[in-house]
Amino acid sequence: MSRLIDELPTANRPKPMEVLVLGLSRTGTMSLKVALEKLGYSVYHMSEACMRSEDRHLQLWQEALNAKFKGKGEHWTGDDLDKVLRNYNAIEDIPCILFVDELLEKYPDAKVVLTNRDVDSWMKSFRDTFLQILGWKTLPWIASIDPIFWGPYHSILTSVVNIWTNDNIADDAALRQSFKDHYAHVRSLVPKERLLEYKVQDGWEPLCSFLGKSAPGGEAFPRVNDAKWTVKLHHYLYYRRLWGIGKKYVITSGVLLSAIGIGYWRMGK
Repeated sequence: MSRLIDELPTANRPKPMEVLVLGLSRTGTMSLKVALEKLGYSVYHMSEACMRSEDRHLQLWQEALNAKFKGKGEHWTGDDLDKVLRNYNAIEDIPCILFVDELLEKYPDAKVVLTNRDVDSWMKSFRDTFLQILGWKTLPWIASIDPIFWGPYHSILTSVVNIWTNDNIADDAALRQSFKDHYAHVRSLVPKERLLEYKVQDGWEPLCSFLGKSAPGGEAFPRVNDAKWTVKLHHYLYYRRLWGIGKKYVITSGVLLSAIGIGYWRMGK
């Protein structure tokens, strides 16, 4: 079976992978993304995958998730992941963090930042974002008519939620255990000298010290992407894509109707 990832060329990295942020989503990863960019890193986060949807990044990640967690197709290797990530020297967030073993094997010299938060507050944030968005009644509909963005994005979010809840989104115990298992797994694989346990409330000092960087002078540590903002952003993306699809449909329909009209006119001459 042919794979989408095999259509991407293999090429040398312009710069080595330096930072793997392996904490779960909703642990301050967007704030940390902004911070890392201020420190000069090129960061691959779920937001980047979404912005690269025209390049089929979302479809590529769904292929990788299907292979690893559903047994559909050939499992992605570290080299496969690097085809998607090669222009970045830091990674964060879903879907990357579902490939901890592959990333650590592929990038053995990268430093690891493990973003964390209290498990109860994480579960609330998870439900106030992931599950609230997936609960929109019209989401499956727009996913069915938008193969570029909402189709694969909806599929990825659904896959992630099912992985973390053992296919039962109401199972708080499974969600809590997935959180604990993920952190225990990362800690079991990464030597302490290569690992920074981090909360975004810690600010610049421990992060910059660990990475060997100087903190931006006079700048507060970024604070972005709280639950309400995340949901508002998804509303915006929903209506923006709906407008784009509708506009394309109207233009296509208009061209088709014009062609039919010209055809009838010619037939009548």
